[in-house]
Amino acid sequence: MPWRWGLGGLALLVLAMFLDTLVAADGRVIGALHSDVARHTLPWRAFGFGELAKGNFALWNPHVYGGAPYFGGQSAALLYPPNALFLALPLALATNWSVALNAWLLGAFMFLWALRRGLAPLAAFVAAALILFCAPHFLRVQLGPVTNLATMAWVPLLFLAIDEWLASRRPLWCLLGMLAVAMQILAGQPQYVYYTALVAAAYSGFRLLEAREGRLAAAAGLLSLHLGGAALAAVQLLAGFEATAETVRAQALPYRFAASFSFPPENLVTLLVPGFFGDVWRHPYWGRWYLWEASAFIGVTGLALAAYGIAAAKVAGKRSLLAACAAALLLAFGDNTPLYGVLYEWLPWYDRFRATGKFIFLVALILALFAGCGLDRILRDRTVPAPALWTAGASAAVLLAAAAAARAADWQPLTAAMIRSGESYAQAALHSDPAFASASGAFASLGLLAAGLTLAAAAGLALWTRRQPRAALLIGALAVVEVFVFARQQRVTFDSTRLVIPQLRQVIASQPGDYRILDLNFPNGGVFIGARDAWGYDPAVTRRYAELVHWSAGHDPALAMQYVSFDRFHPLLAMLRVKYVVEVKGDIMTMKPLGAAPLAQVELVGGYQVRAGREAVLRALGEPSFDPRKEVVLEREPRPAPVAAARQGRAAVVRQGSDYLDIDADVASPSVLLVTDAWTPSWRARALAGSSATEYEVMPANYALRGIPLERGRHLLRLEYAPAGFRIGILISALAWLAWLGGAVLLWRRGKAAHA
Repeated sequence: MPWRWGLGGLALLVLAMFLDTLVAADGRVIGALHSDVARHTLPWRAFGFGELAKGNFALWNPHVYGGAPYFGGQSAALLYPPNALFLALPLALATNWSVALNAWLLGAFMFLWALRRGLAPLAAFVAAALILFCAPHFLRVQLGPVTNLATMAWVPLLFLAIDEWLASRRPLWCLLGMLAVAMQILAGQPQYVYYTALVAAAYSGFRLLEAREGRLAAAAGLLSLHLGGAALAAVQLLAGFEATAETVRAQALPYRFAASFSFPPENLVTLLVPGFFGDVWRHPYWGRWYLWEASAFIGVTGLALAAYGIAAAKVAGKRSLLAACAAALLLAFGDNTPLYGVLYEWLPWYDRFRATGKFIFLVALILALFAGCGLDRILRDRTVPAPALWTAGASAAVLLAAAAAARAADWQPLTAAMIRSGESYAQAALHSDPAFASASGAFASLGLLAAGLTLAAAAGLALWTRRQPRAALLIGALAVVEVFVFARQQRVTFDSTRLVIPQLRQVIASQPGDYRILDLNFPNGGVFIGARDAWGYDPAVTRRYAELVHWSAGHDPALAMQYVSFDRFHPLLAMLRVKYVVEVKGDIMTMKPLGAAPLAQVELVGGYQVRAGREAVLRALGEPSFDPRKEVVLEREPRPAPVAAARQGRAAVVRQGSDYLDIDADVASPSVLLVTDAWTPSWRARALAGSSATEYEVMPANYALRGIPLERGRHLLRLEYAPAGFRIGILISALAWLAWLGGAVLLWRRGKAAHA
């Protein structure tokens, strides 16, 4: 059967790209050392699946930000089925297999979508290879977290379900679409889920406009895809919504920050020349933003086939596909068009994300499908019309002429203007370097030359089809080889053992305690060495905690987000249990003591004051007389009211896990139990057997920490992170999966009976 060899062929392509990383247990990981794979994916997987292996489903991550939502932060992806690899394999090997598996899934679903649209198996295979190795996908393999790849993988399956539902009205396709949406949500990258939903909605809307009858029923089925998918993944979705409300994600990103990483219109040249502005590895990228956010390359041959498919192929929903592609491209341009400002202000959640350049993946997806359509047309017609040949030949000549012109041109004004734009991450000194400008021109010229020669070769093969129709097979092979070679040139690996600094591990091991470090080099690295960090690298930092830290560093707390520059180290960092500031310059690590001794994880405090509002609380914390060991700032009167005494009593953590603390407190005078971990409304306290009280209240203390008023006596209590959305989501997801499985079995039996 054609789908078998197609899926097998894609597996061979994936193995050819990644095999060396899938069999060697040497700690090497696909990606770059300073990428999100290293800084985020590995520590997140190490923590979450390490806890899961011990039987603990972690909802909270105590290693970063003074504690932060983990499962609800979504990038944990604990429930994404392919991530079971992280329970079975070593971390580095599991990461590489995860990359390869999700890449294969993307290609497989693309192949099936193209095949169901009536394309010849070879044409469908080429479309799948193009999306698998194109720049908008493969550059994410190198520099983006695995959650991106996992979420992208299910996009073609969603579009397949939309097409098949509209063509047949069979409910089975709705179930498949629900599965695709659910897997996207569970994969852990909400931005791609959101962007895919927008483009899928646009495509569905255009297809409905083409329909002549049954629009209401068709629309209901299309709507069920995302509603049903959301129900299946409700446990992740509701936990995510609740966590979002507790973190900096709850507020709109500042406009300029949100508008960053829009796809630069001039980077459309990367459709033909991926290294026109540099390619990261062989010549420094000097264009706007990062190349992995601003490259649209699907291969010169692939683009030519897509153009031919758009012009000549007869496919269902062609105008809708083109309209959706145009909409995705317009959205990718982001702040380069007036539309962005309108959507930022009015479209729900649009202001919560940056990097609209991610829409370019959806553009590439549709172009790859049209490339398959173009090759399919050639295979069926067994020739290429003369106008198409002349167009390809003329385009190749233009590219070759452009290569010669680029070689002779002065590139310094262009490189200088781009680097000075404020949207380039190239070294500032390069803008005035004539040698760099000359090298940039030569590199762009080489790319134009390669593009021209490749297109000329494709045109020659197309001409050959007039004598030998089987030459069409070589056109498909050229398209695949071209993107495969491009991807292989971009593929890098790094040694994951370099993420751990041996000296830091030794210090942490030799100085046990409940203190924190402030690692300015690798904030998430505490996961690997059992340390806890006062900061981190993840958008799920609790809002109050982020505001407190930004204020302590001398910045406006109203603009707090996951990024902060520590221009100063405030003495109140001791209140967050910071003992050392860790810096790495070159290969030299320094650990600087903060100065003030860090507080314990739990403290009994007898003095208090009440202040309402962020500014008032922070002002009180900033008073020179404020001592967090003796006084706590609350936002309303505690019950009971603390009474300062010569001896408040004692308190200790007797047991703890990722989501809970068991505390034993012997209180001599009414006090506030100050827990120096981040507060959110989802933290609850309940009495344990033998406690002198039956109920406890957890309130924000010192703006971002946890405070529990305690009466005189012995208190045994459990403080636990218990988000209601997680519990409700479990129930909804369980019921939804029962309904989904029941529907799938019923439809399968009906189909079997119909064919009996």
